[in-house]
Amino acid sequence: MFLGVLPFLALGFLAALRTAGRKPALFALVAACAALWLWRAPLSHHFGWTYLLQHAGVNVALGVMFGLTLRDGRTPLCAQIAAALHGDLTPAHARYARRVTQGWTLFFAAMAGASTLLFVLAPVATWSNFANLGTPLLIAAMFAAEAACRRIAFPDMRHGGLLDAVHGYRAVMAARAARAARAARASRAVTPAATGMPR
Repeated sequence: MFLGVLPFLALGFLAALRTAGRKPALFALVAACAALWLWRAPLSHHFGWTYLLQHAGVNVALGVMFGLTLRDGRTPLCAQIAAALHGDLTPAHARYARRVTQGWTLFFAAMAGASTLLFVLAPVATWSNFANLGTPLLIAAMFAAEAACRRIAFPDMRHGGLLDAVHGYRAVMAARAARAARAARASRAVTPAATGMPR
């Protein structure tokens, strides 16, 4: 059971370290660990809940990842990916990318909600079919629908496929990691005089 939730705790820890509100995020992670420990007995007797935590947890994490970039002062994730592929975006393209980011956020929220409802209300086989078969099909349908809408909205633009989106996402993540590394080096490079410590 703990091996099942460990990857999500590790991802949550890494995300908490990178977020601006580090202390509240770490507090929420510690609270989640405490809740898992307190509920370890019922969870161990209902091991299937671990599969729900995995499926719904992935969708919640993806929804949060997209949704956090919609905050004021942030660039929506889909706009970052589009800029990595096409360079500077026109205002119309930037508005469209924001709506696509909103769409993916709602999609993952709906997936997590549907997974939870099916797990609680439907037979396990129904939930398993949704989680293992329906989820990849729905994600593929979402990609196809977005690609069709993009081609209608921007007929003169060069349109890439799924692999282009993956390359764009990797470029965004690499740039983000490079910025985090530069910030970490800058914080370590503060001189002792600036911190008030003796040399």
